Amino acid sequence: MKTRIAAAGVLALMVLAAPACTDLTEVPTSAITPENFYRNSDEALGGLASVYAQLRTTNDEYYNISEISTDEMIVPTRGQDWFDNGKWLDIHRQTFGPNSPAGLDNINSAWTNLFIGVARANVVLNGITNASFTGKATMTAELRALRALYYYMLMDAFGGVPIVEEPTIQTRAQNTRAEVFAFVESELKAARPDLPATWPQNMNGRFTQGAVDAILASLYLNAQVFTGTVTAAGLQPGTQRWQDALTTANAIITSGTYTLSTDANQSCTPFGCGWRKNFTADNNLNPEVIFAVKYLAVTDIGLNFLMRALHYNQYSGSEAPWNGFSTLADTYAAFDPQDRRVQIFLAGNQVNLATGAQAFDRQGNPLVFDPNIPDVTAATEGQGVRIDKWPIDPNHVARNNGNDYAWFRLGEMYLIRAEANNELGNTAAAIADINLLRARVFSPAKPTTAVTQAQLFEMTAEGKRRQDLIRAGKFTSGTWYAKTTNTPFRVLFPIPQTQIETNPLLVQNPGY
Repeated sequence: MKTRIAAAGVLALMVLAAPACTDLTEVPTSAITPENFYRNSDEALGGLASVYAQLRTTNDEYYNISEISTDEMIVPTRGQDWFDNGKWLDIHRQTFGPNSPAGLDNINSAWTNLFIGVARANVVLNGITNASFTGKATMTAELRALRALYYYMLMDAFGGVPIVEEPTIQTRAQNTRAEVFAFVESELKAARPDLPATWPQNMNGRFTQGAVDAILASLYLNAQVFTGTVTAAGLQPGTQRWQDALTTANAIITSGTYTLSTDANQSCTPFGCGWRKNFTADNNLNPEVIFAVKYLAVTDIGLNFLMRALHYNQYSGSEAPWNGFSTLADTYAAFDPQDRRVQIFLAGNQVNLATGAQAFDRQGNPLVFDPNIPDVTAATEGQGVRIDKWPIDPNHVARNNGNDYAWFRLGEMYLIRAEANNELGNTAAAIADINLLRARVFSPAKPTTAVTQAQLFEMTAEGKRRQDLIRAGKFTSGTWYAKTTNTPFRVLFPIPQTQIETNPLLVQNPGY
């Protein structure tokens, strides 16, 4: 079970803490300004906690639009459930626009949540400028790295956005996507020297040098996309950085700081074994995880991925699951039945995951998940395979599970190194890395001689599928089940009309 840490540790990074200045009797209220709001490390840590806490919103709409717009996830309409003005099918069918149901809801929320992260970082950075306390250089580096991560996601989703480094509220024109790329790279490199290689266990979840390197490796992997130009005709690739991706991923792999989770190097617990332990409720100290969004089985700060997918009757707690998110039949069928990674899918007869008892649908029939969804506008309760990659926390509180969410882990670094090697002509090295990952999920071993589909099998539902498809030129050109259109400019999401009306200096992305 995950240990409850004091407020100065993990909980300080988890709880949405508003910056606070204590002992106000010593300072006249009229003398408090943003520049002198923080006077010591404890007060500054409260501000830093709010920036980390905002990361949990990246698992909401940024995650949703990154996954549901691909062949990995779909949210079918089930009777009166999940129509929601058509926004979920708008995302999956890639019909979204600045005024579409998803554009005004999910996509707008993704923009807002990410910029809140930027704004919080800027407020705290400004607030500690004139303060003097032990650890200030490290905290400054954390804030710059966090801001860079929020900008990485904004650039990924929207392309060019305004680069803001101070807390003043005003309308701003956007920078180009290439400029945001350069800013993210520069900020991460500047922050890295002042970050530790590791933190003590009670500070688990804070930025490290490895976390910076992981973001950089992903940045370089997608450099042709991120530095390219998007027109109404689609993406014109920019500069490739395969060698940088290879070098950075290799530095993480060979650092000795992280190890792959396998049955051989980790004892099994009631939560799971080997590869599965990247996702279980005791994954907070897993040696494969490089950077994670922190969760606890505590009201309002728990992971709710299960609630999005499970049937109403598959969970024990004060709140029933929502019976929504599914995967496509073709994606489920692509997995080798002997691959342990197929365990993330729930198909066929179903049980209550908390009790193990047979689960029933609302009509009282045994609950069966059918991979096929004949009509996404009129799906039944049991149609669609569900994704159970982050299994139930036995100590969950209502919808709140304590599983952390790894935005970056060592397994992905092997995939980045493999893809970069393949692009550079070293296919043998690429296949070796892929087979290294396969070795821990097949028994007996079942090596492959191809590099295709490796990301799908290892990284399903981890928020990376959209990037993978765009890099491969298949995000808009590919068709799957309910997506039958090809609109090349939708490699970028639209800037929501709500944001353009708020800031008239913004220019809509091409094609919309």
